[in-house]
Amino acid sequence: MFVVHAIQKNALRHKKKSFLSILISGMIVLFLLLYISNIEKNQAQLIKLGRTIPITGSICNIDGSQDVGLQIDLEMLNKMRDTGLIKDEVTAMEICAAMPNTYDESALGCLCRFVGTNSFSIFSSFTPKDVSYIDGYDESFLKGKEAVCIVRDRFMREQNIKLGDELEVEAYAQKYDKEGGLIDDFERIRSVKMKVIGSFKSKTQSRNEAPYIISPIGFVESIYEGTNVRSYASAARFTLKDSLKVNEFKNEMQKIGFSSTNMQGGFSRVGKALTINDETFIMSATRLTESLNMLKSFKPLIFIIVAAIGFISSYLLMQSRQREFAIMRSLGTSKNKCFKIIFLESMVLVLLGSIIGAFVSYQIVDIHIKTVGITLLSFIIFYMLGTAVALLLLSRFSVMTILSKTD
Repeated sequence: MFVVHAIQKNALRHKKKSFLSILISGMIVLFLLLYISNIEKNQAQLIKLGRTIPITGSICNIDGSQDVGLQIDLEMLNKMRDTGLIKDEVTAMEICAAMPNTYDESALGCLCRFVGTNSFSIFSSFTPKDVSYIDGYDESFLKGKEAVCIVRDRFMREQNIKLGDELEVEAYAQKYDKEGGLIDDFERIRSVKMKVIGSFKSKTQSRNEAPYIISPIGFVESIYEGTNVRSYASAARFTLKDSLKVNEFKNEMQKIGFSSTNMQGGFSRVGKALTINDETFIMSATRLTESLNMLKSFKPLIFIIVAAIGFISSYLLMQSRQREFAIMRSLGTSKNKCFKIIFLESMVLVLLGSIIGAFVSYQIVDIHIKTVGITLLSFIIFYMLGTAVALLLLSRFSVMTILSKTD
């Protein structure tokens, strides 16, 4: 009770010094919160950047010249999926098809492209608007595994196929050499029956640029089931779930076996390289990261300065009160109690100033209440640490020497 009374009395007696302590504390807290707010703002912008600037990528051949019609190892592709770092995956599998009893090794032209995919975006020769369906079907059929297909209008005319018909074809897998090059040989998979649910018109007249038959990739995968024929993906595109994890993604892909493109690597159909479209994101993120790192690098120095200010201001404000301390000591107040009174008096004033500074900063910037609390606690700890050192130095005096001095 004595300590509380003494603190109140001293604060009122030294109004100017008390006001100065409150002002100094308030100004420091205001500065700290504006500084922390700037860091949080940069962090928020960096996180927002990851959402507003998506990073897309695709599997391609080693020289980066082709990202469709590839030989992509499905095991590597599945490992990529298992990282959990990608989303919006667009995948395609390409096989060859022939009408029953028409394929002849000496007449390779009888084979046509049969593609399974989960999105029309993999094709450049037509758009979803170029597709017409029978009732009950739309583009969502690509997400399933149903034995259905859409057929190029040109092929429908050539083979006299009608919408709603059951289309039967012989499915063949393309063979590759060791370097991933196509060879003029095919391996029969099995006979396949599908319902024709739609047709599409290609923007190109070339027989090779657009597929003739398109089915859900889930169905095309099932064609290989129960056979010894090895399957490959022909294209794979994706978006990173979190653009901020682009470096983590690249490291994981390197572990799986993917590499960067190399224009001098020579042409191959093997899909073991990656094209990552991260230039725009990296340029923007680098500027924000550099700014953020610079702000964070000042943090230790700033809190050291806060402790130094606590020491200097306390030392200067309390130095003129040495005579008061000496009188308290001469009246029987112990050294520890004198220290406690002055220390707690300073803490009360600092706490009051901190609250005022926090209130003012809260009106200026939008800052989280948790951040305010952590900043106030950190400030008070460092400031009072400086105050404690100052009081310990000031308490090293001779009571008789101070009392014998004349003003």
